[in-house]
Amino acid sequence: MFFFLTLYMQTVLHYSPIQTGTACLPLTGGVIIAAGISSQLFARIGTKPVIVAGTLIAAGGLYWLSRIPVDGSYVSDILPGLLVAAFGLGAVFVGATTAANAGVGEDRAGLAAGLLNTGQQLGAALGLAILSALATAHTNWLLRAGHDSVAQAATHGYQRALMAGACFVLAASVVALLAPNTRQTAPSRKSGRSISPLRH
Repeated sequence: MFFFLTLYMQTVLHYSPIQTGTACLPLTGGVIIAAGISSQLFARIGTKPVIVAGTLIAAGGLYWLSRIPVDGSYVSDILPGLLVAAFGLGAVFVGATTAANAGVGEDRAGLAAGLLNTGQQLGAALGLAILSALATAHTNWLLRAGHDSVAQAATHGYQRALMAGACFVLAASVVALLAPNTRQTAPSRKSGRSISPLRH
């Protein structure tokens, strides 16, 4: 999402690097708010509903962003989808991290965190490679057809990649539905430490 939106804002809308970076700041705020809300829900409903809801919301945000036009406006075409995706992604990040570390002993906490980070980095690398190939292939096909300008062809390529990204996130919601639900109990008043999460 960051990759294609950055290219779109700089090559199609002609934003400067500073303007592009500033335009992405609302995403950070949305993730922070969603993470705070999600962490309060784990003890009540568990991680599975939060992750499933987060993936569905994030997919909706990516779908919204996949509708970006050539003559788009930040306020009407980018910001709404960015905020929707941010709320979904914030819930997914916190929920997946909590679920991945649930029930892991202190002696294996580092291993669990390492596997989680490796999975995230591998997924990001493969995802960007696949989506970039889709966007480039579609853009080149439109340019060879000769009906679209460079900006139009590039925008259609970004649209195709963001739509595929939304489909990937929807697939993640199916995976989340098959995963066990993890609940966190409230912190112990005597020790001040959190009681170990239980799987249900």
